[in-house]
Amino acid sequence: MRRVFDELPRMRDVVTWNAVLAGYVRAGMARVARALFDEMPVRDEVSWSTVVGGYVKEGELDVALAVFRDMVEKGVRVNEAAVVTALSAAAQLGLLEHGRFVHQVVHQEGMPISVNVGAAMVDMYAKCGCVALAREVFDGMPRRDVFAWNAMICGLAAHGLGQDAVELFELFLGEGLSPTNITFVGVLNACSRFGLVAEGRRYFELMAEKYCVEPEMEHYGCMVDLLGRAGLVQEAIELIEGMPIAPDPVLWGTVLSACKKHGLVDLGVKVGNKLIELEPAHDGNYVLLASIYAKAKKWDEVREVRKLMSSRGTSKSAGWSLMEAQGNVHKFLVGDMDHKDSVQIYNMLDMINRRLADAGYVPDVSSVLHDIGDEEKVHAIKVHSERLAIAYGFIVTEVGNPIRIVKNLQVCGDCHEFSKMVTKSFCWSQRVGG
Repeated sequence: MRRVFDELPRMRDVVTWNAVLAGYVRAGMARVARALFDEMPVRDEVSWSTVVGGYVKEGELDVALAVFRDMVEKGVRVNEAAVVTALSAAAQLGLLEHGRFVHQVVHQEGMPISVNVGAAMVDMYAKCGCVALAREVFDGMPRRDVFAWNAMICGLAAHGLGQDAVELFELFLGEGLSPTNITFVGVLNACSRFGLVAEGRRYFELMAEKYCVEPEMEHYGCMVDLLGRAGLVQEAIELIEGMPIAPDPVLWGTVLSACKKHGLVDLGVKVGNKLIELEPAHDGNYVLLASIYAKAKKWDEVREVRKLMSSRGTSKSAGWSLMEAQGNVHKFLVGDMDHKDSVQIYNMLDMINRRLADAGYVPDVSSVLHDIGDEEKVHAIKVHSERLAIAYGFIVTEVGNPIRIVKNLQVCGDCHEFSKMVTKSFCWSQRVGG
């Protein structure tokens, strides 16, 4: 392709340049595509949207959003492809301000909310935590396809609104639409989050019987999660062992989490050792097994798991939390002291901790996998990344606006309780004043 392009310099126009650009993007060569883009004598909206899409395809989401913003600032009229890919990038990163910027551009350009744009907006708002805005866009769409319905059902399910998701799924069926594998992932996840065991079983059976959708790994994952959350751990194991396809280790990881939740130490140890055999390089399996031992105060076993983890060259993934503030993305690690406002952040966190202590908050240190004193354990969890992000949010977020945080790992039990207590204990109108 490139040779033909180079041999015909007089035949080049923006269309041929775009064709070569698209070729590099399809081949996964985003950086080469960007170099070519920078050489182009003339660029149109197709050139820009191709580069945005290329970066999204390669997972360089922040770069994709920067290119989209540059496109707008240079006065290039955005097309549907650029809008949809930029919304996808914002959704995957959970960056609401960036997503709102794309929506604002759509409004300013007078672009109609097509089926594709609407579905992408619903997905973005849902993944950024704005379920009400997602529903507002969804309800306002003049025409909706199965992708828009899927985005809304999955969004409701992800935020614990299981009953709403199930009701929307029933409405979807009432419209005469045919559910896809993603639709069933959404409704089964909704049943799992809301504890609707009977409904989940029924939908799982209907997949193949009525809608000819063969259950895939994700559907089995939802069912295992549903049963595990409900304490039906043995039934979850029987479901896995009876699968017509080889089970993914993730399913056993879900069972292990259920064992931890319900205090099934012996079964958890058995499943945990099985998982480590299946995935010796996966750090999460060691951490879960160690946490089960720690919950039972079996510290010698915790040390053995950590030694095994170290001997195999596996280390625990570092947890981080992101939040948007004033157009910038701020990243926090556990015990982070690198932020330019670290002093103010830790002062704010101290004030929050004092207020919570007065309200009766007592730290739960069961997630700390070290045989150390309770005071040291309390100090360890006090500087988890999400707490630093919350403290920074108190400093920079306007009164009345929510603090939104994106995290790469599951929130520990105590940080979950901490977040709830912060919400209950602080009057927004007086929060910074203490």
